Amino acid sequence: MGHQKRGVEPQRRGYNHACLIAQTLDILGDRWTLLILRDLMAGLHRYNDILENCGGMSPNVLSDRLKRLEADGLVIRNYYKELPPRVEYTLTDMGWSVRPILMSLLEWGRGHIGGVTPDQIGQTLTADFVARTLPALQFDASRAPGLAATMTLEISDCSDCNSWTYEIHDGHIHPRRHAHETADVALKTDTAGFFDFIRGTRPAEQCGELRGSPETAAAIQDCFR
Repeated sequence: MGHQKRGVEPQRRGYNHACLIAQTLDILGDRWTLLILRDLMAGLHRYNDILENCGGMSPNVLSDRLKRLEADGLVIRNYYKELPPRVEYTLTDMGWSVRPILMSLLEWGRGHIGGVTPDQIGQTLTADFVARTLPALQFDASRAPGLAATMTLEISDCSDCNSWTYEIHDGHIHPRRHAHETADVALKTDTAGFFDFIRGTRPAEQCGELRGSPETAAAIQDCFR
């Protein structure tokens, strides 16, 4: 595996203004940029997965945004010498530092537009999107000092995808599609139980069929409140 900055920084139209807001928008203000960062935080690391998740974005735009994010130091391009070769994108510490901005946008949206509800799954939002994004953006690192744990989730009443893994370490949560065989805890539930678990309205063992340590499940659940 290796990574390096490639080529010349992509051309962009900036605000050409000394204001820090304007300079920050020069990096983060392009259309799709924040959504690409959202997807990287929510467990998508391959070009095609990000492209599929951002309906309406063209391949050329995604390539351009990833190159800009790499040039600005927010994203690392990882090349794996396999057969066939594999490329994945991961966030740097600078990339992860954008998370509070996304959290602020979410809080504003909840207050003025409305939050995500269970009845949206299968209608306006896919289960896969919600099961990755909601935990990734509701995770509170201050509630997880020293926590290192892996949890799998299976949602029985969704059609697009039904299992995910959440790896928690170093103050971040890393969602992945599909269940991990050696997870510390596993929760099999339905859509309503998933929302109860994430929102802390019921203890983990009451949200569905729980396997593994209830104490570990409670520690993970507490990170989302």
